[in-house]
Amino acid sequence: MWNRREFGLGVLGLGAPVFKAMAETTPDEGFDYVRLEPPAPRVGPSGLEVLEFFRYGCPFCDRFEPMVHRWREGLPAGVRFYYVPVSFQSTTHQQLYLTLRHLGHAERLHMAVYDALHRQGQHFELLMEISQWLQPRGVDTVAFEAAWHSTEVAQAMRQANDLVRAYGVTSVPQLGVAGRYRTSPAMVGGSNERALVVVNHLLALARRTDAQ
Repeated sequence: MWNRREFGLGVLGLGAPVFKAMAETTPDEGFDYVRLEPPAPRVGPSGLEVLEFFRYGCPFCDRFEPMVHRWREGLPAGVRFYYVPVSFQSTTHQQLYLTLRHLGHAERLHMAVYDALHRQGQHFELLMEISQWLQPRGVDTVAFEAAWHSTEVAQAMRQANDLVRAYGVTSVPQLGVAGRYRTSPAMVGGSNERALVVVNHLLALARRTDAQ
């Protein structure tokens, strides 16, 4: 059996025509995605949901995120997108995202955190290091550190971990759709493009199921 790296490199060597063919192939349950039994709980009160499970320190997530960021802009009305940080290896990067979200800075600084970790030599494993990096970027240090230790962020971390378990996520990046399906670039041969094609397919499938 090929591991993820070997399979991904093999696909990358096939060229654009093969990528186009992969994108046009109807996704197969059990290969391109899995169905969740029982379904995972909802995040929001309404609409179809797409969840991206990620970790800031993950190099695969770093390469995937710019594509996800562009793809989100084309989501149809009624589809809600949520980032779910995982606590794999350590809780610090999970807590960083959820603290930024609590303070209303997550959307603005999300890509900047990836850039700092993967291209600027930051590590973000110590609260002081994180606070010092955020301060010139418009995040008050006192407010950030208070939110970091808040009951609200602690509860958000528990909720994120509950979603990770409910969706059966054991690696990142992975994508959950409508509480019913899970897919990832690794499941579809290492192709980030194909993973998002599969998500579009799963959204259409969920919409048809709801309409019946």
